[in-house]
Amino acid sequence: MKNKFVSRSSWTTILLMVLLNTAGCGNIPATASEPTASVPVASASPVSETPSTENTATAAPEVPVSGSDALFHDDFTDPSTGWPEAKFDNYFVGYHEPEYYHVEITGGNYKTTVFEPKKESFGDFTVDIQVLVASAKTAPQGEFRYGLAFRRSGDQYYAFTISPREKKWYVLKSSPSGLTVLAEGAAEDIHDADVDDSLRVDAQGSNFLFHINDELVGQVTDPDYASGEIGFYVESFDSPNTHIHFDTFTIRNVELTLTCAVSGGTLYVRSGPGKTNPQISVLADGDTVQALGISPNQWIKIKVEGSDEPGWVSYDEGFLSCTPTIDLFPIVNP
Repeated sequence: MKNKFVSRSSWTTILLMVLLNTAGCGNIPATASEPTASVPVASASPVSETPSTENTATAAPEVPVSGSDALFHDDFTDPSTGWPEAKFDNYFVGYHEPEYYHVEITGGNYKTTVFEPKKESFGDFTVDIQVLVASAKTAPQGEFRYGLAFRRSGDQYYAFTISPREKKWYVLKSSPSGLTVLAEGAAEDIHDADVDDSLRVDAQGSNFLFHINDELVGQVTDPDYASGEIGFYVESFDSPNTHIHFDTFTIRNVELTLTCAVSGGTLYVRSGPGKTNPQISVLADGDTVQALGISPNQWIKIKVEGSDEPGWVSYDEGFLSCTPTIDLFPIVNP
């Protein structure tokens, strides 16, 4: 009788105990999959390999959302939010106490991307990141760049990066055939190592706006990638060791900051989009206003200082310079 009992109930009990003990052994961090195949790069400085870090968890944990308009938010104080932690031959990624997520590349001419753990696809959005170079673990010589990657599907994505040593920014486009530069420019206010820079991308349809430390530095139009994942990008050129800290990462509904400056004349602010509407204010040369949109007949809707009601100024008179360009302004009516 004892042997029969062992052959059924006890085997089940033993199996359950083994499974429970195995699940409870150690703290096993979330790991990344093997690097993807190398992608040849057609940029100003060639890059030999392009591993992309993937999170292999079957279901990403819930990530705290900050603010009513936030679609995703993480300050990297809690490793359980599920970003990949992995080490390969030439790079490693993971959480850094007290509040960073790091990407380190050990070697020149490599690049890697890491994407948010829920692997959501975003079309129109605004994304912000605080990011800095950790000087203690970055070689004192050599060039590199880093920043945000977005609208990613496989090898296809865009990236907005900065190079603090060159004091330049780049908008990149990755495809299976390589990496190309869509736009670039100088930005002297990019900080040196160990000081945060704020990077922001506004994506609306095929139009993209790029900000560094709250200043609009570039505008690009490209229709090829309509949606995809959002994450981080780091690329080494001749730097033997590059260590980047990412912090306070937020994705939210797209919100363009529209401004117009008056130059070379005086503009009458009216209650509606047309000269037959009553005048409610005057803008002088040098004034800057926040814009709300543009009407079909090319009048700019603006916020009026000291009033809850908007005003309208004519764009066709030639005295307004708007940022971004008015083709990105939403169409509005009275």
